[in-house]
Amino acid sequence: MAPAESRPAPGGGLLVAAPAASAANRRIQPSPSAVYCSVVPVAGGMNFPNEPEPEVPGLPDDPLLEILSRVPFRSLCRFKCVSKSWRDLISNPLRRRKLPQTLEGLFHEIHEEGLDCDGNNGEAGSDNLRRHGYVGFVGLLGRSLPLVDPFFSFLKKLPGSEDIRIMDTCHGLLVLDRGGYSFDSIPSYVVCNPATRQWLAVPDFGWTPWPWPCNGISVHLIFSPAVLSHFGLVQFTNDLFSGVTSVQTYSSKTGAWTNSESAWSLEEKQAPCEGWRYQGCRLQPERKCTVISGMLYLICDSVGEGQVVLDGDHIVAVDVEGKTRKFIPVPFQINKEKCSILTDFVGQSQGLLHYVNHEEPEYYTNYDARAEPSAQDIDDDMDYELFIWVLTDTQKLVLKHTVSFLHLFGEKSCHAGTDYTVVDIHPDRDIIIFSRNNELITYGMDTKEVCSLHTVSDAFGFASYVPYFSDLPELTNKY
Repeated sequence: MAPAESRPAPGGGLLVAAPAASAANRRIQPSPSAVYCSVVPVAGGMNFPNEPEPEVPGLPDDPLLEILSRVPFRSLCRFKCVSKSWRDLISNPLRRRKLPQTLEGLFHEIHEEGLDCDGNNGEAGSDNLRRHGYVGFVGLLGRSLPLVDPFFSFLKKLPGSEDIRIMDTCHGLLVLDRGGYSFDSIPSYVVCNPATRQWLAVPDFGWTPWPWPCNGISVHLIFSPAVLSHFGLVQFTNDLFSGVTSVQTYSSKTGAWTNSESAWSLEEKQAPCEGWRYQGCRLQPERKCTVISGMLYLICDSVGEGQVVLDGDHIVAVDVEGKTRKFIPVPFQINKEKCSILTDFVGQSQGLLHYVNHEEPEYYTNYDARAEPSAQDIDDDMDYELFIWVLTDTQKLVLKHTVSFLHLFGEKSCHAGTDYTVVDIHPDRDIIIFSRNNELITYGMDTKEVCSLHTVSDAFGFASYVPYFSDLPELTNKY
């Protein structure tokens, strides 16, 4: 099968077409750096005046841009077909930064053993060449240069910026930790916007959990421009001995941290939805999280002790104050014998919450490394599957799509975290992105096509990035 082709598109753009996977052998087809059909302005395309005049006759551009800035990116693409004037307005490079953006690329961390003494990856020819310290960036739109600065050069004068880590991304903002990779380091956060080169060094907590290091700590960024005029950080800290998960929140409005165990009232601590934090239940930040309409959604497992608070894995919804607002039980249906159902991912696409889980042979979970699984444990005729669910208006997860591992990767079963990882779901398209054997792979739910996207050696901890080009007053520093 011929690889993807690029050809001129109407309006001076470049049309990048994704290759299709062979239905006969299910082999992953090679692909160029972009797999999404998109129009990207290139040199020699349409020429726009320095001072743009109204593109749509009889209608001022500013009110129209204000309206278009509030629609989803996918709808914006459709509006290009209304007329030539609308297409020119939306494609105008002087105006498009005010409009909704799509997935620009993926930030990721880099394994230390993959770096040389200068912090550079010594493998020549790899695609993840844009890096800063232990952070790499993979562009997904086929640009020779990304629209934003993925090197964080605007932070180079900030102490500790040489060892930054990507902790979370949300609607164009990033929260970085410059505390380093040492096991006993205390986090020191920076929130920045690479598109505007603004940043803020978040004040220290003013306290240290005891004993330090704690059993687990995760920080999440909540920013929804359409709902909140400010951003917040929500940090969960699990005590090593008591099993209590405390919540620390930072508000850009007040510029201060709040600790649930000292600031919350007894009534707030004993609220029905807060019980999971006191009974040994654990969050799973490695399964990703997402923010929709100012609410943070993440996975909580069911290893509580004593009275059962959560029966099975749940999606926990937390607001910007760190308070748990609701639980969403995840689907758990076993269709095969000697089979386990495990959580992969939670994210958002087209404004809706999506959840991914999969089947595994039971012996994957119960396997003792000291002994090989017996022949009775292995069923070579069984095809295991991955499931994609979507949250409906009824607040129930409904099955959206099913795909076998044989179709995805050419194997009847796969072990999550070892054989593959769900990296992300595209925010505007029904496309799932996987990481497998140092390679990024996409699967289209509509087309059922499997495509090779990028080679990313020594990469882990991927975080999606959609640019946000508006200045935020809370980010008080600008390069």
